Amino acid sequence: MKKINIILAVDDKNGLWKDWDLAWTISSELKYFKNITSTTKDLAKLNAVVMWKKTWESIPQKYRPLPNRINCVLSRSIKDESINSKINDYVLYFNSIESCIWELLKKTNLENIFIIWWANIYNQILNHERLNKIYLTKISWDFTCDVFFNWIPNNFELESESEDKEENWIKFKFQVFKKVNN
Repeated sequence: MKKINIILAVDDKNGLWKDWDLAWTISSELKYFKNITSTTKDLAKLNAVVMWKKTWESIPQKYRPLPNRINCVLSRSIKDESINSKINDYVLYFNSIESCIWELLKKTNLENIFIIWWANIYNQILNHERLNKIYLTKISWDFTCDVFFNWIPNNFELESESEDKEENWIKFKFQVFKKVNN
């Protein structure tokens, strides 16, 4: 059964973004993100990453689509003219999170679905029956963000946690929360 996961980084106050962008740059956190969202147990399958159009546009064009993943872009106004045929198989557009998940669950070549980089989607999906894990990078600093993550529901428990790390004066750790059976 395909699982839905959330992957995100938050500061001490659960801040995600500041002025429509990440408030920090941690290269090892980006490598962690790439590894988690790209790796599958079944080498014949891919994972999908689901993001808002604004997130898609914030990724430098030379890095789009995110490689080795199906990139799902949510937009109320779907436009395909900027997508060339070379990347069509790896970029899918949807006008709602519900239609996106519905279509992804039907794919046979898909292992996991990751919700990435946007508070509205994170907070919408927190109570979804297929939400399995939350991959959280906890950053020990207040970046005075203006977009926030609600927080982890009570039916999730800490499954694993890395040792404390530090990069460019920023302290952080990786945590994985797994849904517990009720």
